[in-house]
Amino acid sequence: MMHHMISTFSAAAALSSRAHGLAPPRASPRATVRLASTLFDDVPVTPLYRAPGSAFQGMPSTPGWESGRLDELTDWATSDRANRPVMCEYRSEGGWLWSKWRGTVLQMVLVPVLASMSLTVSTDILAHAFSAADWSLFGVPPAEDALISQLRGLATLWEYQLTLTIFVLTFFTQQAYAHYRSVYFCARAIQGRINDVCLLLAVGATRGEVEGATSTYSDDGAALVELCARLIRLCHTFFWATTPTTSDGVGDGGLVDGDGPTDLEPSERVQAGPELLSPQGLRSLVAAGQLTANERTALLKTGLPPSQYWCVLLEWVGQYALEGVDHAALRDSPGFEERLLRELTQIRAEMFSIGDFQAGRMPLAYVQLVQVLVDSLVIIAPVALYAKLGALSIPLCGLLTLFFKGLLELSKSFLDPFGNEGFPGQNIRVDVLVSELNFGAQSRWSAAGAVLPERDRDGPRPLDTVLEYCSAWPDDPGCEADAVAATGDG
Repeated sequence: MMHHMISTFSAAAALSSRAHGLAPPRASPRATVRLASTLFDDVPVTPLYRAPGSAFQGMPSTPGWESGRLDELTDWATSDRANRPVMCEYRSEGGWLWSKWRGTVLQMVLVPVLASMSLTVSTDILAHAFSAADWSLFGVPPAEDALISQLRGLATLWEYQLTLTIFVLTFFTQQAYAHYRSVYFCARAIQGRINDVCLLLAVGATRGEVEGATSTYSDDGAALVELCARLIRLCHTFFWATTPTTSDGVGDGGLVDGDGPTDLEPSERVQAGPELLSPQGLRSLVAAGQLTANERTALLKTGLPPSQYWCVLLEWVGQYALEGVDHAALRDSPGFEERLLRELTQIRAEMFSIGDFQAGRMPLAYVQLVQVLVDSLVIIAPVALYAKLGALSIPLCGLLTLFFKGLLELSKSFLDPFGNEGFPGQNIRVDVLVSELNFGAQSRWSAAGAVLPERDRDGPRPLDTVLEYCSAWPDDPGCEADAVAATGDG
């Protein structure tokens, strides 16, 4: 144990000493902003010492490279258009809901329902065979029969368990859905905070010369906005690439809603993240113009596992933004730096919350108790209900199994919002989150702030007041043309 602790501290010390000598990577070759940079192109790769057993911690497995696979992953990382909703949507019409199959409890519990009905049929056959009394096929068994009277006692016990199961399962479903909503809104909060950062950078970028009636970013401001928007967009992409999921648009084949397509088998699902974050995947991003070669080299030289690359990019955004303030690429206004840093730390907090939600979703003992309660209720139901209903308990047991087992499986699917345990119908689709943010971070805010019109002195001018305006402001160069348009002369 002592030897292991010494090895661990030695690895940490070595990693820390290298980190202090590692400067941020240089900006994109197209950027003109004057930011500190260090070249890594000619630095030899020196393997870092790590504690035993951690050499491959967080590293992606060796992927089976297929023709065109890297192009598919690059398209996934850079797409700004979603081809499906973020989750399986519904329509409110009752007929439409009845017709659905894929991703519903009907699909989840078909086998248990059939098994329960089969058990009830077996109970009916055995009751007719071993009972001294006789009754019709769909009749109610006679209560005075010795076998039936014993089954009625079991029915009383089953009714007590029914009450307990209803209460526990209802509360369990409520908590499971609350977990699902927490994860979903946390994913949306990540998008929101990144949009906030892009908005702050676009608003805070210094302005250039006025061209006509509009102004645009300064050269340094434009370069900084483009650089930080690209890096924080890749930070978001890398984060979801490291999140275990089967609904990333690659592992699930990008299936859309509906009953036509079928879900891929678990053995056919391949997550995009390990391949995208591998050295080969990073090289494909360089070829696509999403990373610079220097940034790729710097990521690899941090010595961090690929699951932490998003942290590196997030910190680069903060460092570049602060240097932008120092070099007048961003306006240094009161509270601007504090607000920007607060948003960056909030992004970090929201991203960490995704893993926290998954790790602490529900204690084992609680889930096991609910599972045992529901399973025992469903298994006992065919025997317990037969004494009162006879053969009519066959469809009733099927319905009870559909409702109780369906609620249980639906609850467990809510506890698995990314579909890692076999419930693809309720998944949050990561590729949609990536595509939505790619548009917002890459285009929306930078384009919105690129052109700023000059303020008109009196605001909008209706056409019927043009002549009065021009008489009040004769020096306005647009008055002559406006007067001609207003009077119809010319």
